[in-house]
Amino acid sequence: MLETFRVQDPTALRAIAHPTRQRILTELVALGHARAADLAQVIGEPANSVSFHLRVLAKAGMIAEAPEHARDRRDRVWASVAESYVVDPGSPEAVREIVRPALVWAERLFVDANDTRSTDDDRMLAISALVLTPEQAAEMAQELGDLIERWSNRALAEARQAQDPARRAYQLLAVLAPRGEQDDEVPDGGGRDEEGPDGAGQETVAARQDV
Repeated sequence: MLETFRVQDPTALRAIAHPTRQRILTELVALGHARAADLAQVIGEPANSVSFHLRVLAKAGMIAEAPEHARDRRDRVWASVAESYVVDPGSPEAVREIVRPALVWAERLFVDANDTRSTDDDRMLAISALVLTPEQAAEMAQELGDLIERWSNRALAEARQAQDPARRAYQLLAVLAPRGEQDDEVPDGGGRDEEGPDGAGQETVAARQDV
């Protein structure tokens, strides 16, 4: 198993952009291996929908079948190919498939007063203007990365010990970069609908994914 799968090519970017597939990857890393029916029960999605997402992830090379855990040849068991998945932000495909849909998701989450997916205690929006040297910004970026990694590792370790029904999929979008006056214009663009297993459009929303 790889320690880190770096998501770079367009197929993998499109695969990991969907929040359900992110949750499937998270659960596979925590469980070690699972069947579509098992994952459907854990994440609360129909089994046929989970099977579709598993095929997309397999096509992108992010998961693989684990026949050693199967009961027979017809039994399909899936396993993650890596301990974590990290999106390479330095490509136009990443901006199109990951960043722009994530911004759409964030806007809807905090603007929609009827959203009941979480309470004020378990969500936050922070926008700060900081005056830093490049060295200070690099140090801050490292500290933020370490914090995210620590929580990711803690959540994974606890999930492997016990499957708490209170667990939910949370999204984190973090941006630290120099900003100038030319950055005030907001470019057109947003989430792209993707055909799901039932032919209906599914919005893709995601940011950097560490599982």
